[in-house]
Amino acid sequence: MATASAAAKEEVIGKLNVRVVRGTNLAIADPLTHTSDPYVVLQYGAQKVKTSVQKKNPNPVWNEVLQLSVTDPTKPVHLEVFDEDKFTADDSMGAAEINLTDIYDTAKLDLKHASNGTRIKTIYPVGVNYLGGESHVTWKDGKVVQDFILKLKKVDSGLIVLQLEWVHVPGVKL
Repeated sequence: MATASAAAKEEVIGKLNVRVVRGTNLAIADPLTHTSDPYVVLQYGAQKVKTSVQKKNPNPVWNEVLQLSVTDPTKPVHLEVFDEDKFTADDSMGAAEINLTDIYDTAKLDLKHASNGTRIKTIYPVGVNYLGGESHVTWKDGKVVQDFILKLKKVDSGLIVLQLEWVHVPGVKL
């Protein structure tokens, strides 16, 4: 019976389009060139996706969409920024976690009569939630989106700007 419940837990309840917009004031990982070659890795359970590398840029603009399949909205997405190195292991440039409960809870609401641009929820930067500013969950163009500015931990500086978009999976009732 344990295998059936374990399999049920891994059922995909939705997809998450994560737009990695940009990084700001990222750590300098290459002291010789006084720059960094950053890229972002998102990990959710066994899934791992990453952006392209932005050469010699402490303020990179990616504007790339990465997709993850969501199985458990209480499990956060782990984000880590790395500096690409040619001859040694890539250096970590900071990490953060993305809480999915706010976007998931909003995706469960019946919003088809809401006006475009309606702000459903605001999350404030308190305690250890990694926020570098208010995060808003909004009804936009028929989709639930959440904007983030994440403060990277384990480094002196660095912010990552993201936008999450919840994608309903046909046949799955939240």
